[in-house]
Parts: sequence; C-alpha cells; structure tokens
Amino acid sequence: MISRKFIGALLFICLFQILKANPFTINTSKDTVCTGTNIKFSNNVANGLITQFKWTTDSTNGVTILPNDSSKNVTINFANVGTYTVTLYVTFNHLTIDSAKKIITVIQSATASFTSNSISIGVPQNVSFTNTSINAPNGYAWNFSDNSTSFQTNPTHIFTNAATYEITLIAYGAHGCNDTITNPLTIIDTAGLTMPNVFTPNGDGVNDYYAPNAHSLKTMDCTIYDRWGAKIIDLDMNLQFWDGYTTSGLACTAGTYYYVIKATDVNGKSYNLKGYIQLIK
Repeated sequence: MISRKFIGALLFICLFQILKANPFTINTSKDTVCTGTNIKFSNNVANGLITQFKWTTDSTNGVTILPNDSSKNVTINFANVGTYTVTLYVTFNHLTIDSAKKIITVIQSATASFTSNSISIGVPQNVSFTNTSINAPNGYAWNFSDNSTSFQTNPTHIFTNAATYEITLIAYGAHGCNDTITNPLTIIDTAGLTMPNVFTPNGDGVNDYYAPNAHSLKTMDCTIYDRWGAKIIDLDMNLQFWDGYTTSGLACTAGTYYYVIKATDVNGKSYNLKGYIQLIK
C-alpha cells in the first residue's frame, strides 16, 4: 500500500520538475514608476498544488503590499526613490519550490503646491501666484478656470469678474512623474449696502426674512420701528435679519415699518440710510 508521505513526495518532485522546466515569471505594467504609484504584480503560476505565495522586497522602508504579501497577485506602493528587487516565492507543503524576481526603479514624483497674495475687495483683481512646488524640473502649467492659462513659474493674472475660480497647477517631474493640485480662489465684488422694502413672513419659505442686502460690511447697526415710532428690533453684525416678530416673540401685523441703518464697509465707506419696509402676509 502506497503511503500518503510517498504520494506527497512524488507530487512535490513532479511539481518541482514542472516548474523547473517551465519557470514562472512576474509581470508588471512598468519597470520604472513614480513614488507613490500603485503597481500591480501578477504571475503565471497555475494555482494547482501551490499552497502558498510569498512576496518580498529587499527594502521594506516605505513599501506597502496589498492586499497582503501572501496573495497570488498583489499591488505594491513605493513611497521612496530607489531600485527595488521584488521576489515571489512559491511553496508546496511548506517547502519552497521556486522563486522569481523583478527589478523596479522608482523615480521621485513632483509635488505641486502654490500660494497667492492677499485678495482685496473688488474687480478687476490682479492676483500674484507663488509656486512652492518641488521636484519639477520640466516646468509648470496653470489653468485659472476663466479660459486663461500660463506656463510661467510664478504668474500674475487679472480676474475681471467676481466668482470662485478653481486654480489648477500641474508640476512636471522627471520621467512623467507629474503632480496636480487645484485650489479655489474667491474674488468678491465691491462692497455695498442696499435695503429691500418688502418681505412676506408667512412661513412659505419664500422671502420670509428681511435683511439688508450687504456685502463686505465691517460694522452695521439697524433699528426697525413701527409706524408709531415704537422700536421693533435691532439688527447688527451678529443678528442680520428680521423674521417678522418682535423681540418679545409676538408676530407683527401686516403694514408699514421703518428702518434706520448706519454701517461701514471694508473700504472705509460709511452708510446712513432711512426708509420703509412693507410687511405683507
């Protein structure tokens, strides 16, 4: 009767001979990659009688193997520059049968970053950008999201409309190891203050609150009176709207109310306005 150990040994010898006659290989899409890039590694070993796969690298500093180093196929991320030897060992019945190696060269990726000068109020706005990117020997490309671009290192750009712009910088590194960053830039129109004269606090979600139409104010004091001169509410930079109720919580009746407002904006302009408000229900 043939023992189980003899059958196992025979299988091991057969598998060993098969692998030696048909050595397996490690496959990757690239042999030269950028730092921080995920690289997929696969192999052409048939699962068959293989009981374990083991992936290793000659340096584990900054190396991440996913999902784990015992999967048949893995994804490896190299955080640091260097030349790495990736080895896959295949095992049958706790005995290493064969191994294969792959040399990977890791190139430093560019890191894109930038700042801009302080933004004042108003348009047109002339903005200077300071490029703080590193490892970008092949230059830069800017997109200001207003159909304008630049290839300067530290460009200056004029924005003619108030809006939020998505500023994109591409830093071109060696061997195509580029990096891209996008940051928002908000341009605010000129400061100002106007007062609406009608609101409808009836709970329908439309025009339920009265508020000064203000931008870029630094101070504001507004008092609202009824037609007999009784004060209804004070508005300021903390409380900037009226919901149609008195400070004691009573709903105001429909009718005409009056406001007196004093304010200053960020440009130093002063406002002294008086007028009426029509409360409609």
